[in-house]
Amino acid sequence: MGLIIWVVMSLSSIVFAQKELVVSSSQQRIDYAKGILFYKGKVKATWEDLLLLSDEMEVYLTKDNDLKEIIAKGNVSITQGNKKRQATGQMATYTGEDNKLIIQGNAHYHDERGNDLLAEKITVWIGIEKLEAEGTPVQATYALGSLREEEEVDSQGGESQ
Repeated sequence: MGLIIWVVMSLSSIVFAQKELVVSSSQQRIDYAKGILFYKGKVKATWEDLLLLSDEMEVYLTKDNDLKEIIAKGNVSITQGNKKRQATGQMATYTGEDNKLIIQGNAHYHDERGNDLLAEKITVWIGIEKLEAEGTPVQATYALGSLREEEEVDSQGGESQ
């Protein structure tokens, strides 16, 4: 009985550890020997909870067939569903090792809190609440407080002066 449970648990951990990258495009070229995948024309890629749209995309895999790096070019749009984050730019680079996304060229970032950021380059660490912006000028709009606090102020009939 203990052996059966161990086998089932081992198999389930293999299934859960496996991740998928699903890509559609007008053209695809794959070099299995080098672990490079090329996509061109109306590229749409999904992995984990991310959706990426672009004109072109290159995917680099490790020797173990894991995701090493994604480079997307041209009209890039990335949406992270569970955190309702969205980023756009002319180029994006995702590195699997550190789960980091770098958006470049008229980079724009927006999140569910209402924060908005414009810069030449924006770096987003996907797994944590951290980002960095570079370029001149960096424009940022931060939503302060919460909707509940705003509603309470409005319902009290207060006036701004």
